[in-house]
Amino acid sequence: MITTPQPLRQQYREQGFFGERKLHDLLYATASKKPDTIALVDPLNRDDLTGQAARSLSYQELQELIEHTSYGLMHAGLKKDDIVFVQLPNIVELVILYMACSRLGAIVSPVPMQYQKHELADILPILQPKIVISLNTFKGKDQSTPMWQAVEHCHLQLDEKPLHLTVGEGSAEHGQSFDTLYAEALDEAMWQGYLENNPVSADDIVTICWTSGTEGKPKGIPRSHNQWLTIGLATYEGNKLQDGEALLNPFPFINMASIGGLMMSWLYSAGKMVLHHPMDLPVFVRQLIEEDITYTLAPPPLLNNIIKHPEMLPPNTLAKVHTIGSGSAPLDAWMVEGFKEQHNIEIVNHFGSNEGVSMVCGPDETNQAEQRARLFPIANKLIDTRLANPETGEIISEPGISGELQIKGPSVFDGYYKEPHKTQQAFSEDGYYKTGDLFEIADAEFYRFVGRCKDLIIRGGVNIAPAELDNLLGAHPAVEEAAAAGYPCDTMGERVAAFVVLKEGEELSLESLCEYLKERQIAMYKLPEKLIQIDAIPRNPLGKALRFKLSEMVS
Repeated sequence: MITTPQPLRQQYREQGFFGERKLHDLLYATASKKPDTIALVDPLNRDDLTGQAARSLSYQELQELIEHTSYGLMHAGLKKDDIVFVQLPNIVELVILYMACSRLGAIVSPVPMQYQKHELADILPILQPKIVISLNTFKGKDQSTPMWQAVEHCHLQLDEKPLHLTVGEGSAEHGQSFDTLYAEALDEAMWQGYLENNPVSADDIVTICWTSGTEGKPKGIPRSHNQWLTIGLATYEGNKLQDGEALLNPFPFINMASIGGLMMSWLYSAGKMVLHHPMDLPVFVRQLIEEDITYTLAPPPLLNNIIKHPEMLPPNTLAKVHTIGSGSAPLDAWMVEGFKEQHNIEIVNHFGSNEGVSMVCGPDETNQAEQRARLFPIANKLIDTRLANPETGEIISEPGISGELQIKGPSVFDGYYKEPHKTQQAFSEDGYYKTGDLFEIADAEFYRFVGRCKDLIIRGGVNIAPAELDNLLGAHPAVEEAAAAGYPCDTMGERVAAFVVLKEGEELSLESLCEYLKERQIAMYKLPEKLIQIDAIPRNPLGKALRFKLSEMVS
């Protein structure tokens, strides 16, 4: 599946951005040069997550597993352009699946571990996957059932029922074990025949990641090998990474931060990638020390706490670390300054999105902590950027005037999967993607982030569409009308508040509301943490909820 128009593919090749390498090509090249070097390491606490011992794989071992997984998937019926729908934590199997689908020419579509039947059932009919993959159990709890229930719920909307594979200890009640992929001995002639008859282009789509947007329904974002490898340069070069880095990834392997920010840097650096899931500070600290980590990502609240409370880290925890990437919320200058002074570590500010935003502010851009924390360079070799009035489309060239960031270039996606109308709305007539993020020109060199045009709530770096919650809240039998909005939180960035107008004579508690939502099988991170009863939802003349007014009520 190729989505980038031929003229653009040719242009980006002529400019040196696009090439012929697929994701697995980089890994296989490293395996041929240093086969015995450790390539990939499971979470230290994998046994607690899946009931299996953690694994540490050399490049040769990893390549062999990728080949066997690729062959097993092909033998199970997967072919070029087929889709694998995956819900796995950060374990080695997830990385192996990315590389195996790269090898086969298939497409991986990953979703968060928090997704339940409600979210999974939204995505399955859009994807029409050939195979779905989940855990058997996660932290001792059944994890295969929500996927199975979602497939059963959508069976009339699916062209064919997908094969369900399960990873980890436990009985595969609703699927068959992932390990069955290795049951068949590799038939070299059959395997080579498939590869010759199904050539994979670097322009082929290799992933479909998901963003909720403001409509409340998920939108698929296809990205090719070339688009990933292009956007990966922003992190690899912006963080001044070198050959043989030891990278620690604590972010879910489902979107731009982890795939573009860590996996691409791993492939470029030919180093070691250590997986972490979910964020657990004692485990994170042990991995930093025991794996000699040189680069990692971390959310701003954690970095702030490390500077405020240096006693939370044992001595020499950060001895090998030279750079830490951060983002998803504005950084604090004192934190950037503190890491440089106390640990000689550079904090690099990242602003990215699944659609292709790739802005980095690090030591190459500025050594001033205040600028590093809040600004991003206007000049960007990967994307053309501009600011436009979100209402009129007028291009903004004067400092201090807020405008929507619009981008264009080889790292930008081509359009939402099976959503031509939403794609048309998302792009300007001259081909710029309208990000929905507000910036202003700070000076001749930098943009300053202002806020969001969209109403997304960003809790711990994860997007929550309040429109989706509005519909669920409004369906409660005690509720007349409702709206969700975010409110500030020092640790999570934002949390969810539910604002309700109750029907006459009705009562409602936060606990009972959350139980009602849990029965609808929504992800736990979407549950409101405050319930506020009001007389009316503030709305604009078009009837849209004024969420900033709701947020002000909490603040």
